[in-house]
Amino acid sequence: MTRYTLLILALLPLPLWAQTQLELKKPSDTMRTCINPDTQTESQAAGADPILSNKAIGTNPQEGQYRQSMENLLRMEIANVRVAVSDIVSKHKELIDLYPSLKEYQEIIIEDVPGAWREGQYVNSKRVLSLGFANNGDIKCVVLDSTTRAVYNPDQWTRKLMRLYYPNVQTMELETLRHNYRMHGTLEKGSPEIQLRALRLIYQNLRTALYSMDMMIAAYYNVRNKKNEWQINM
Repeated sequence: MTRYTLLILALLPLPLWAQTQLELKKPSDTMRTCINPDTQTESQAAGADPILSNKAIGTNPQEGQYRQSMENLLRMEIANVRVAVSDIVSKHKELIDLYPSLKEYQEIIIEDVPGAWREGQYVNSKRVLSLGFANNGDIKCVVLDSTTRAVYNPDQWTRKLMRLYYPNVQTMELETLRHNYRMHGTLEKGSPEIQLRALRLIYQNLRTALYSMDMMIAAYYNVRNKKNEWQINM
């Protein structure tokens, strides 16, 4: 192969698969990734008892009944989250046929409020759900990223991140950053009530993300079906 042939090949456009690889979406913020997957507990089998601290056990028989009720509720919410993740994976396989750049990573804006009163302050807020996928299409990590900032005092802000490591949905990593401190921990160390609220929150946001992915698919076909419409409108 001559130098001139190599030069011509170099000037030719990249094949479609190469262009797709170059255009793959990446996290817009390094915080929206699963940064500590090795710190999570071993995989739990479906139907296994939820993780609860021994400190939740009391000597009062009523406390034992309450704990059993909480375990049942947590077991149901864990199953709901796993189903929601499974639905996201299935929808993602449909989505990347239309949007190949989303093969490995996708960010979905759940909430973007320019101004609202919260806890006595006028703030703007944004919530983003980040989805990371492996090469085989399995989900690697889900990150729920929420930020609020005081409109009249921008130096006062709070950012909260919840990182879900599938399939151990109960061992979500929690990170809170504020203008004056930082906290880090995992969900299973929290009280049963906090765990339940967190699981319900991530479930709701996964369902919202699933709806957004459906809308992206619908928008693709809507644009496709309107292509050349003006030319046949005689």
